[in-house]
Amino acid sequence: MEKYIKLLDLIDKDLLYQHVNTLSQWERLTGEAEAEKAVDYIVEELERNHIQYNRYHFDGYFSDPIHGQVSVTAPEKLDIRAKTRSFGLHIPKGLKGNLFYDSDSEKTRSVNESTDRFEKMNDKIVVSWNYYEDYVKKIENAGAIGLIHIWPSKEEAIHEETVGTVWGTPTIDNVDQLTKIPVVGINNSDGLQLLKLLRDEEVTVVLKTVVKNGIKSVSLPVATIPGETDEYILISGHYDSWHKGATDNATANALMLELARILSNKPHKRGIQIAWWPGHSNGRYAGSAWYCDHFWQDINEHCVAHINIDFPGTKGNVNVVPRFTSLEDAQFLKDIIASFTDKEPTRFENLPRGADQSFWGTNIPIHLMMKYEPIQEEKIYQTPGGNWWWHTEEDLPDKVDFDLLFRDTGIHLVLVNELTNVNILPLNLLDFIATSKKIMNELDNHSDKAFDFTVVHESFDKLTEVIRDLLGKEVRDAKKYNKLLKTIGGTLNRLKFSYSSKYDYDNTFPFRPYPGLAKVKDMYRGNSSPEEFLFTLTFFVRQRNRIVKEIQEIIKEINRYLFRYR
Repeated sequence: MEKYIKLLDLIDKDLLYQHVNTLSQWERLTGEAEAEKAVDYIVEELERNHIQYNRYHFDGYFSDPIHGQVSVTAPEKLDIRAKTRSFGLHIPKGLKGNLFYDSDSEKTRSVNESTDRFEKMNDKIVVSWNYYEDYVKKIENAGAIGLIHIWPSKEEAIHEETVGTVWGTPTIDNVDQLTKIPVVGINNSDGLQLLKLLRDEEVTVVLKTVVKNGIKSVSLPVATIPGETDEYILISGHYDSWHKGATDNATANALMLELARILSNKPHKRGIQIAWWPGHSNGRYAGSAWYCDHFWQDINEHCVAHINIDFPGTKGNVNVVPRFTSLEDAQFLKDIIASFTDKEPTRFENLPRGADQSFWGTNIPIHLMMKYEPIQEEKIYQTPGGNWWWHTEEDLPDKVDFDLLFRDTGIHLVLVNELTNVNILPLNLLDFIATSKKIMNELDNHSDKAFDFTVVHESFDKLTEVIRDLLGKEVRDAKKYNKLLKTIGGTLNRLKFSYSSKYDYDNTFPFRPYPGLAKVKDMYRGNSSPEEFLFTLTFFVRQRNRIVKEIQEIIKEINRYLFRYR
């Protein structure tokens, strides 16, 4: 910590307090007047500190959940509190149907049992513990007419959520993938009451949803702090929120403003861009996707790191968990975090898709996001940060711990300062490959033999040899070497975290690393229908070709570099 004191002395805790409280006075739903007031405030602060910025405007497709209602009509009359999900179907006059309880234990069922299960959903409103987008599409395809989702932990609050399947604004190619059934969430106690009714007899409900879907014109502010070179670090966080969102995400917005103020007064080798995204919540990462679409070439050529920031400074969240791609130097991150928490992080996690990860198509080698959570004994709520007020009306400034926000601002200030000035990008290529090989072995050992991983294993073995050769050579030109690392790292990250082309986005479904291959996990001819098995095998072969070819191109690029600089 002592070596960072001079940097930490630059942080103004009073300004953090001012920013959080100012931003938290507004309901910042993307495209609405109060969200634009938040952008006004952000750019006014940038202007006050003489920081260069652009306030971009674009049209996007957004879904605002307004109202949800579940009314039991038989065997007795009962009204249940509910919230409709963003991107669910708009049915304000109501939809009447009988309930079907899905225990969501598909993995334990045989092919026939699984088929029978989905057939029973036809023309029913499903009650389930699952609301993820892939599940919603699956029950929709089975003929379900609606979904009531029960929250797994026992808080009384009902959390806002989304069932949007399309990343960013839809295109003419994927607009048909939008959810076509109404979806609502209810809390745990009301869900158990509903299930108790269902145990004894048939239950009929009327499901009403009010969802405002449509096009809005929105703002996207981006601050630019020049460096000595054309390389830069992208720092980002969403400014939109459900309700007043003090910890999600006014604290991050305040942290980012403070980073902009401090770093704009320091010289840096690399430049810095700081982006406040709209449409994270009600647009499925529409802001970051739009920005990547419209600045793809610049990001691909010059951006060397993307650091996303979400709910720092949250009361009770004393633990810091780094989320990364496994390409970043883990010890580099451990040392910084330990300086502020007096202990190294106990684990690392893969980046989630919810971190506005719209940039896998571009060659960015470093992707980071810190996760903040309570100590394990106090983590009783099943929300991303372990806090009951997440995505509710109660996410207000009293949920902010400004000492923790000061700490989290310090962590990011040191991290960005190091990344902007380090000579060689802090990557560990061999660790990344070793982790990837473990993943491939796991998939290979837990899937049907028809999913042949032989050429994938061979490709990673060849890549390991070439990387070892590269690392054994002296770096003569840091600029050219970093450019090579950018190409290698960007390609490897894209393969591990997406299955789409460089210029498009995956759907929003939950995913595992190497999503193009991971779909075969635990799949055998005996536990899937012939059609499902064939479709999965076809997808697997195409993704296998992609991975093998991309690794071949990395090897060629490294060999060209080694030949040129022998």
